[in-house]
Parts: sequence; structure tokens; C-alpha cells
Amino acid sequence: MSGLLSRAAKAAHVRLARNVKLKGLDTRLDAPVVSFTFDDFPRSALTEGGRILRRHGWAGTYFTAGGFCGRTVDGLDYFDRDDLVQASEEGHEIACHTFGHLRLPQTRRPDIEEDLERNARFLGEVLPEHRLSSFAYPYGDLDLGRKAQLSARFPACRGIWPGINAGRMDFAQLKAVPLERRSLGELDIEAWLDRAEAGRGWLIFFTHDVSDDPSPYGCDRETFERVAAAVARRNVRVLPVKNAAGLARFAA
Repeated sequence: MSGLLSRAAKAAHVRLARNVKLKGLDTRLDAPVVSFTFDDFPRSALTEGGRILRRHGWAGTYFTAGGFCGRTVDGLDYFDRDDLVQASEEGHEIACHTFGHLRLPQTRRPDIEEDLERNARFLGEVLPEHRLSSFAYPYGDLDLGRKAQLSARFPACRGIWPGINAGRMDFAQLKAVPLERRSLGELDIEAWLDRAEAGRGWLIFFTHDVSDDPSPYGCDRETFERVAAAVARRNVRVLPVKNAAGLARFAA
């Protein structure tokens, strides 16, 4: 019974965090916008995903957790310092994903602040004077208190709740559509693009690694190519999160 009550309480916290728009802003984009984002920054997100974006003349957003730097976890190679420099030089946004890939609701607020400072110091060592503008919640896990804490620090925070950002956008929990192996069978790219065009909305995609044999949270190369091609056919503007957020705010 206690386990059931705990799960029910967590679900209630998740619904509350999702429904309370802490940074709600009425926006009116003139045209749809797409952002491609990568969580944790596996190396293939740059070597493969970044290569595909560059071929179209686009830049993405890499939500970086410094604790993964130079590591191989569960068979997946993560970024190193040279990858950070390359991504930045190619125009991609380097954004925050905490240093230790924290479960935020289970972490004390002072510990979150310390971890965020550690990630900022780490990235500052590699990219001097780099300013972190965007954040993605690790695991998509948050409650209302952590949402308030993170959104007070970052102008744009992205979650994992699927949807189009349009009209009154919540910049404390932007919606995003997964490009993940475990759910690709249900993905209808054209339908999502139709919705973005009809509502002149901001469509954010997120994934992790990009390869021929991705992790359950990654995207296979062929699908990523197909998604990019669909966006290109419609001539939809593609921007990193911080740029798209600025455009949406300007349109408010």
C-alpha cells in the first residue's frame, strides 16, 4: 500500500509541475521553428547527429552533463573536451544537464546549486566566457519546487512531455518530442510537422546517441536522416534552443 501511495504522490507532483506554467508567456511566431537537441552528449550525437545537421546548415543544442566527459557508460562513448570545442566552433549550443545527471526531486536544493556551479566551472574551463542559457531536466524528472529553482537560473528549460510549444509557452518546461529507439515505431514526423505549421509553433526534438545500433534512448541514423529531410522539405527554420527561445520571446 505504501508503494502505491508513493507512486500516486509522485504522479500528482509530476502533473502539478507540468500544468503550472511558471514562465508562461503568450507568443505569436510568424512561422514554425524546429530545434534538434541531444541529452547527455554521447559522442555520436556530434559525429553523426551533428554531421547531419551541418549538412543542412543547421545547429543543434547539446545538453551537457560534465560528469560524463571522457567516459564510456553501458557501452556508450561520451564527449570529451575536444568535442565540446568542436561543437561550439560549429555553432552548436552547449547547454546544461547538471554535472552529475541528478535526479532533481530526490536532491536537496543546496546540492543542486553546488552541482550546477560545478558544471558551469567545468564548461568554463573548456569554453571560457561561455554562458549557459538552456537547461534540460535529467530523466525529465522534476517537481514544482525544482522547476521553480531551475527556471530562475536558466531562461529556457526543456522537459520530455511531448507536444508543440505554441501560444502561451512555458519556458520553465518546454515540450519536446522524443527521437528514441524505444518509441520510434509510434513516431509520425509528418503529423508533428503539420501541427507545428498549423499552429506556427516551436517543435523541439530530443534524443541521445545517433548510430546504426543506438541505445534505447538514441536514434538510428536512418531515422534521424529522415526526420531532417522532412524538416528540410518544408523549409522550416531550424535553431538551437537559446535562439528559438529568443525568437519566441521577441514575438510575444
